[in-house]
Amino acid sequence: MVQNSLVKYIREQVRAGYDINSIKKYLLEYGYAKSRVNEALQFAYPPTEVKHIFHVSKTTIALVIAIVCSLVLVSTGIFMFLIPKGPSQLLDVETDLISASVEEGEDLRFTSQIFNLGKAKRYDVSLKYEVYDLKDSLITFKEETIALETRASSSVNIPLDIKPGNYYLRTTASYGDKTAKATSAFRVTKDESIVPNPTTPKPVVPKPVTPTYVCPISCDDDNSCTSDYCNEETNYECKHAIIELCCGNSICESNEDYNSCLADCSVPANTGEDIFKGKPISEKIEMIKNIAKTDKEKAIGYCNGIEQTGYKYNCLSGVATASNDEEVCIGISDESYKDTCYKDLATTNRNNDVCAKIVKDSKRDQCYMNFATKGDYTVCDKLVNKYLKQSCESLEKLSVNVPS
Repeated sequence: MVQNSLVKYIREQVRAGYDINSIKKYLLEYGYAKSRVNEALQFAYPPTEVKHIFHVSKTTIALVIAIVCSLVLVSTGIFMFLIPKGPSQLLDVETDLISASVEEGEDLRFTSQIFNLGKAKRYDVSLKYEVYDLKDSLITFKEETIALETRASSSVNIPLDIKPGNYYLRTTASYGDKTAKATSAFRVTKDESIVPNPTTPKPVVPKPVTPTYVCPISCDDDNSCTSDYCNEETNYECKHAIIELCCGNSICESNEDYNSCLADCSVPANTGEDIFKGKPISEKIEMIKNIAKTDKEKAIGYCNGIEQTGYKYNCLSGVATASNDEEVCIGISDESYKDTCYKDLATTNRNNDVCAKIVKDSKRDQCYMNFATKGDYTVCDKLVNKYLKQSCESLEKLSVNVPS
């Protein structure tokens, strides 16, 4: 039995200006049986039936011919000026994936087929292939041009850094202002079966390394009464020249007193003089630190006289470093300030063993890194933070100090 909807579709397409062959090809491409299509075509446009022949006079025939010619001329004029030249090219596109999954870094292979639903004339169509994730973020794309009514194989490379998961391919065919789109889903997988090449690699012969002579990162001996230097003349070793008449050498010299150099000269007993009068707290703490170099107990007494807790602990930390006595740090009750005291004492007096007494890991690592940056790489294994440990080991590799 003839399919009425198919007959109706064929009549509509013919009225729109499409030829019978194109309509028939399109229906066959989309899965309609050939017999059903032929049946619908015959029903839509059956063969012309034979009519009875009537005898008419020559005058009547001439009149009919004249009328027909006039109608043809008028119809041709209307068609030329009012009816479009022909239907625009209409597109359809199909995309078939060769496989529904692809591994990262490989090519997603597929075939694309485009159809002309209007005239049978061939022309070039631009194709754009786009890969999107499920959030509609564009991953990669490719463009090419193929002939209409052509089935072409193509591929899009999937990037190596793409995450395994579900994605989709969008194919867009374009010709002038006409477009057609097709979408296909696929999955990206990770190749877990990669086996290292069993071939034994050739031994690498290291290139000879020319020794590089450089000075240490720092020659500072934390002594304000020495001049520190390093150069070619010292064979790239640190030297420390003593500065004469220097405040801070633990000698109260003839040109010094407690007013000019508290670090070397002690305050006479029972002077009744307030040596801190009018001094800001920061300067007072620095003065107490200098006093600690010659009189630790008196300096501790000055620190304990400070009311504000934070300043008091900073003062005691300065006394500990000036007197090189970790017992002063033990007297600090706050754990954070005590850790700071140990860190300052270890750094100032160049004794990394004191760092081990610090409770907090991060502050202990800071203490050890103060030694690493000055060329002491024995602390690298003591670091807890793996990134700081890597930095310490990198500094050790970069530091080459080979004296001649």
